[in-house]
Amino acid sequence: MNTGFFRTRLMLAGLTLVVTALAGAGAAVAADYYKTAGGLQIYLGVLPAAMVQEHSPEHVEGRMHGGVPSAGKQHHVFIAIFDTKDGNRVNEAAVTARVAEIGLAPVEKKLNPMAINKTISYGNYFPMGAPGPYRIEVEILRPGSAGPVKTSFDYSHPQR
Repeated sequence: MNTGFFRTRLMLAGLTLVVTALAGAGAAVAADYYKTAGGLQIYLGVLPAAMVQEHSPEHVEGRMHGGVPSAGKQHHVFIAIFDTKDGNRVNEAAVTARVAEIGLAPVEKKLNPMAINKTISYGNYFPMGAPGPYRIEVEILRPGSAGPVKTSFDYSHPQR
């Protein structure tokens, strides 16, 4: 049995489930993981990088965003973007995020496009070892637009 294959399928299904759940979430979740700005609907997801650390470097998740970070408590921050006019997913954009624990200097990175079940989301790894709260600032620049769309999310790791 190829456990790597099944683990990959489970990871892809999990990411798809998170994005889908956020897209259809109720008002309580929407306040934390959903924003509308500049004609865009923006959904946030945050998952521990450890979920993909066992993949080989040849595996799609093993190569994603330059490889899974091995040091520190890294998290995969990703967003799904939709156009409010027609509801279509935004597949072509330059996306940047700044992630910082409140009161500390942010780490800024480009969010790379990722294909998950033939849809595009954008993501990258960020150090997020403390429980938070964090401020996640997102900047989205679409081709042909007059300027970037900016929004931010406040995030804390779920308590167990």
